[in-house]
Amino acid sequence: MSDLMEQAQAVLTNFSAELLLFGGAFLLQFFLFGNVLWPWKKRGKGKAKKIDSSPSSQEIENILEATHAAFEQGDHRTVLRKWGTLQRAGDVPAETLVQVVESMQRLRKDRSFILAEVKGLVLKSDAAQSVDYMNDLLTPLTKSLDAGLITNLLTVFSKVGVEANSRTYEILMHLHFATRSFEEVKDLAKQMRQIGLHATQRTTLVMLKTFLQEGCLSDALQCYCELPCDLPKHVGTQLVEIACRERRMEEVLPKLETGRIPMTTDSLNLMLNESLRSAQPELAKKALELAGQQKVEKNSRTYSLLVRSENDSAEIRRLLKEVGASGVDAVVSHAVLEACAKMRDVKLAESLSEMLNPNEASQAPAFMALIRFYTEASAPEKALALYDSLVKVEGDKERRRLPIDARTKHCLLAASRACNREDISVELQEVDPSRGVAMLSGKKNDIDSVLSLLEGPAKLPGTAWNIALDTCVENGELEKAKQLAKRMKDAGVMDVVSYNTLIKAYVRHNLFDQASALLLTMRQDPAAMPNTVTYHELISGLLKTGKEINRTRAWELVNEMKEDDVLPNKPMVSNLLRSLRPKSHSSEINRAMQLVDSIQHQVDEGLLCTVLEAGVRVGKAQVLQKKLKTFHGDQAEFPVKITGAHSFGSLIKAYGFVKDVAGAWNCWKEMSVQHLKPTNITLGCLVEAVASNGDVDGAHELIQRLLEDPETKSQVNAVIYGSILKGFSRKKRMDRVWDAFEEMKKHGIAPTLMTFNAILDGCVRNEEMSKVPELLSRMQSVGLEPNLITYSTMIKGFCNTGDMQSAFSIFEKLQKGPEVPDEVVYNTLLDGCLQAGLADEGEQLLEAMMAQGLAPSIYTLSVLVKLLASAKRLDKAFKMAENASVRFRFRLGAQLQSALLQACISCRAYERGARFYLKTHKDRLSADKKICQTIIRGLLTTGKAELAAELLRSLLGLHSSEEVLQHRATQDVDEALAVEVLEALGSRDAWHLYESLKAAKPQFTVGPELLKRMTASKGHNKCR
Repeated sequence: MSDLMEQAQAVLTNFSAELLLFGGAFLLQFFLFGNVLWPWKKRGKGKAKKIDSSPSSQEIENILEATHAAFEQGDHRTVLRKWGTLQRAGDVPAETLVQVVESMQRLRKDRSFILAEVKGLVLKSDAAQSVDYMNDLLTPLTKSLDAGLITNLLTVFSKVGVEANSRTYEILMHLHFATRSFEEVKDLAKQMRQIGLHATQRTTLVMLKTFLQEGCLSDALQCYCELPCDLPKHVGTQLVEIACRERRMEEVLPKLETGRIPMTTDSLNLMLNESLRSAQPELAKKALELAGQQKVEKNSRTYSLLVRSENDSAEIRRLLKEVGASGVDAVVSHAVLEACAKMRDVKLAESLSEMLNPNEASQAPAFMALIRFYTEASAPEKALALYDSLVKVEGDKERRRLPIDARTKHCLLAASRACNREDISVELQEVDPSRGVAMLSGKKNDIDSVLSLLEGPAKLPGTAWNIALDTCVENGELEKAKQLAKRMKDAGVMDVVSYNTLIKAYVRHNLFDQASALLLTMRQDPAAMPNTVTYHELISGLLKTGKEINRTRAWELVNEMKEDDVLPNKPMVSNLLRSLRPKSHSSEINRAMQLVDSIQHQVDEGLLCTVLEAGVRVGKAQVLQKKLKTFHGDQAEFPVKITGAHSFGSLIKAYGFVKDVAGAWNCWKEMSVQHLKPTNITLGCLVEAVASNGDVDGAHELIQRLLEDPETKSQVNAVIYGSILKGFSRKKRMDRVWDAFEEMKKHGIAPTLMTFNAILDGCVRNEEMSKVPELLSRMQSVGLEPNLITYSTMIKGFCNTGDMQSAFSIFEKLQKGPEVPDEVVYNTLLDGCLQAGLADEGEQLLEAMMAQGLAPSIYTLSVLVKLLASAKRLDKAFKMAENASVRFRFRLGAQLQSALLQACISCRAYERGARFYLKTHKDRLSADKKICQTIIRGLLTTGKAELAAELLRSLLGLHSSEEVLQHRATQDVDEALAVEVLEALGSRDAWHLYESLKAAKPQFTVGPELLKRMTASKGHNKCR
């Protein structure tokens, strides 16, 4: 026992200090706070306070209002702070949750974080576990086009037993259709059918649009019948178009007969064209019956198709009377004249003649065609009567009322001879020079004080000298900079920085020779070898001048930089990319892209945009595809993060150029996920990318969605609508062009000159020139005047329809205005003259072009040569081509040479063609081999065998100046032609040519009789 007490006493003694300290702390706690259990009670109170602090209904309402206000003001961090409080409330309205999710996206929260927050709410909120709540949440979130987020949210709700209903599928289909994911839409439609869900009206409409885009006629018809009857008429027209294309009109006809699909003018024309193509006259009859029942208007296209389908003159006359009230245009008259020629019906032609208006310039081609028809139909007196009444020179007038083409003139001359009308022959053959077209008409630094610091006794470091040198350069004191550089070199302080500064001075004064000389000096100094800055200064300076010779020098420096093992920097690469032009040499383009590859790990958003814009500018789709795969997308080797709307615009434009519409839509999705507000330029790039790749309806629907959104409505402008107008016109859907134009007015979007030019181009493409006057009137009513593009487009339209009088009238207006005709205008007119056979007018056009100081291109001269050749003016063709080449100092290219040779063939001037070829062959100009072979055969028919042999030698590289020279043309020599030449030649000459041919091509053989004759001639010569 005593031992136990001793042990206890020892323990207390050891812990006495600790016990005293604990007791003191206990007493201090009591005196300070009055409660020794305060820390534990405080923790308990805290728990109680947390339980009691659940927000009341009024507090929740206030928090919801504050959250909404913060979201409207763009204060997304406050929204997330309020979200922390709302989570304790249990139930949160779907509208508020949408705002919270969008705030998370704008603050760059990752998808897993967003899903975790939503899942936490859904699991503990009974109100959130309903399909209506899910749909209310998904509807606004689909605007971000983030299909991945939407799919994961559906998974979250499915885990708590919430299944998708019809409205959910409607939301999902709209999401995928907006991004043109048609396969996804069709998969969703299939899922709905499998689980027995009834499609909503909006869902059915989306399915219909999808099936129309995919060309699925049966599915599209089924969806069409499930929708109300007030659909736009163009939807029915699209169904008819697909049915005609796939030759399945029997599926659509019942709907047309019942009126379920309304007939339109375009539908009527489609059916008439299909009846002609498939030889089904009953289809045309049915189409006309339906059109009559529904009072569908016929246009010129309709009447031209009806005329082409008829073989009865009486019925064609009836059609002419029917169209007479609105006037016969070029399309209808052309169809009638084709029928006249086919049936040899002069009376039908007379009926057409009575309906033509001589005061309508657009009907001039019809009058010319009538004159030709009468002559060819053995009715020359009618041709001359028409000429007397419509075309003949009247009194003292300076010009004919209608221009006469070469073919019509030839027919009139034949008719005048048949009718003994010498007056007409004389008038047509005399030169009328007046006929045709009326053509000819920082605070500056104290440099001295800076330099004075260098004069002191103290030895200054090289940095000080470089600062002084840079001061001289920045203030433009080149001479002082050169003097200082000399002093620095003498003092031994000249380094690479000094050289670079002096090079910068030379570059700023465009003294590139001195700068290049300094570069050579640097290479000789091991301590001052050229670096990236050196080349950057020189290359950038050369490119800034914009001169082609300096651009060439810049690229030479790029090669030197590679030899010096100097890597480029981003600004240099960017400048080189910006210098690329559509006509840049492929070597420059490839070298620039190699420079990009050399710094691909440094490529940022700005440089990537420059790369893509350069690729689009030079038209290199393969280069663009490679760069897009390298720098953008999930599989990119060096992915570049894109955060700017302008950068997305460049990406979208690039994807559109390489015809990757899916890539363009993915960029749009990325923008939406990042909640970047698109600029009008970005929108324009997307609309143009989608429309130019064939999905004009998709581009149009995108615009309509943007107009419905208050945030993007203001970004839609006339330029963006211009892409839609051009797209519909290229698709031959002028009804949609006019609808889109009216839609612009409805939304208050003022049309620009570009808008009217796009519609005008549509009129030209779709042969609706009759609507041009009204369009010009509307253009002038909004204060816009035609420009060069407007005039050029109108001229093209009139030339295409053969109305050269109107084309020249527009040309005269253009000459009198402030605009100056360009090469495109002249080429268009020359093409029209070639089509109409107006040689005099074409000749005067070239004279006017050269008088204006505009150099004709090879294409221009080639067209003129063809035109003059058609009028049998071969001498004039050669003279004008040679004069132009001398005056504007260019060589006759292969295209022009071939045109001149072809002209010789058409005029049967084979000898002249051969002489011309032999001359140009000496000048090392190439020509089309088939043309030369035609000339050789022509020479043989005219008995010019020796010249034919000489031409054959030259063509095959066997000319006397290059004896037995292997030429690549001999690899595909026309052996039959060679045999013809050998047979036409004398035996001795034939043997020499045969030896040359055998030497060039050992497998060349001839018939035994010819060989025997040539061999005998050879032996005879030896005996002699």
